Amino acid sequence: MTPEETHTWLQIQHRQMLALEKMAANLERMAIALDRLSPRTAPNYQFPLEQFKNFDWSAIGATVEKSDQYGAAIVSWGGQQFTRRSPTNKFDPAIWFSRCTGKAEDGSNAYERLITFKPLSKTEVDPLPDKVRRLVDSF
Repeated sequence: MTPEETHTWLQIQHRQMLALEKMAANLERMAIALDRLSPRTAPNYQFPLEQFKNFDWSAIGATVEKSDQYGAAIVSWGGQQFTRRSPTNKFDPAIWFSRCTGKAEDGSNAYERLITFKPLSKTEVDPLPDKVRRLVDSF
C-alpha cells in the first residue's frame, strides 16, 4: 500500500468507528426509553452476604447513588431506585434492596427486590438421585 492509500484507509476506518460509536449511543438511549415504557420486574438476584461490601453493581446493571460506612445504601436499576433494607428480627441476617411498587389488595405496601445478600452456607442442598449422578459421571 502506498502512503496515500494507507491514509485513505485510515480515514475510512476512523469514519466507521465514529458511526459505530453513534450507533452504540443511540441503542443505549433506545434501551433506556424502552425500559421506561415497559418497566421490568426487579429480578431479586441472590448473592452471598460476604459479597455485599465489595459488590460490583455494574455486573447487574445497577449504579450506586448513595453509600455509607456499610456500603451501598441506594442503587438505581432500570430507571428505579432501590433502598437497602435489613431485618431486625429473629430471622437469618440478610441485606436486600427493594422499592415500593404500590399497594397490595389488603392495603399494605407491595415491594419488589432487586437483590438479596444472605448467608448461602446455611442453604441445604439435596444429593443428586442415582440416575442423574450416573449421567453426570458419564460426561
